[in-house]
This record gives sequence, structure tokens and C-alpha cells, in this order.
Amino acid sequence: MTFDEAKQTILKYVGIWNVSFPDSPLWVNVTGIRAGMHFRFNGHFILVNAAMVPESIITTFFHEYGHAHYEREHRDSQNVVDSEVAAIRSSLELCVAEGLEDLAYREAAAIKNMAHEEPYRTAVQKLVTDPLWRKYARL
Repeated sequence: MTFDEAKQTILKYVGIWNVSFPDSPLWVNVTGIRAGMHFRFNGHFILVNAAMVPESIITTFFHEYGHAHYEREHRDSQNVVDSEVAAIRSSLELCVAEGLEDLAYREAAAIKNMAHEEPYRTAVQKLVTDPLWRKYARL
């Protein structure tokens, strides 16, 4: 995957979001930060580290996209673990949707490596029966 391919995929999902949720726009910037993050205001802003390889840029974006969806859907009652579950599922679902199944396996392995810390530990416990997680986490 090239940086331009990752950028085009990100732009595709930003476009889908902004058509679907015009009252809560999404912006993305691939820039010099540690990994990825998003901010919510009267919209959502996702930052992704430009120094990562394109595959990591896209999986990080897919993960943060999941957080943004969770927060949009649960504006009044957010739970950090449930947000993490949504973000993990988003990264796996969108990798598969984009034909990047190898990245879904890689993403699941990365999450498993982080599962010794909260909120990942509890999120992974909640996903233990989820068929998507089980497949890509090789359970």
C-alpha cells in the first residue's frame, strides 16, 4: 500500500461520513503526532501520525473512525471500554471491507499485544465471543 492509496481510502470514508452525518462533520489530518487520536466538538477531528507506514496510517484511521462513530451514537452516555470495542471492530470491519484482510490480522495481533493495559484488556474480554474478533485474533 502506498501513502496515496491510504490517503484515498481515508478521503473515501470522510466523504461517506460527511454525507451521512452533515450535522456532525469529520475532518482528518495526517500529521506529525505519536500515533492517532480524535477530538469531538460539533464534529470530529482525527489526527494520524504521518511518519507511520501507509498500512499503519490506514488501520489507525479505521480505529479512530470507530471511536468517532461510537461517540456520535452515544453523545450522552459514553463508556471508554465500549468505545474501544467499537474502535477495534471498526478497524477490523473496514480492513475487510477494503480487501485488506492481512491488515485485519495484523491489527488484531497489535490489539492483543496491548491487551495487558486498560481499556484494551476489558475491551478484548468483551470481544471474546465476537466472530469478527475471533477470526482475526486467531482464537
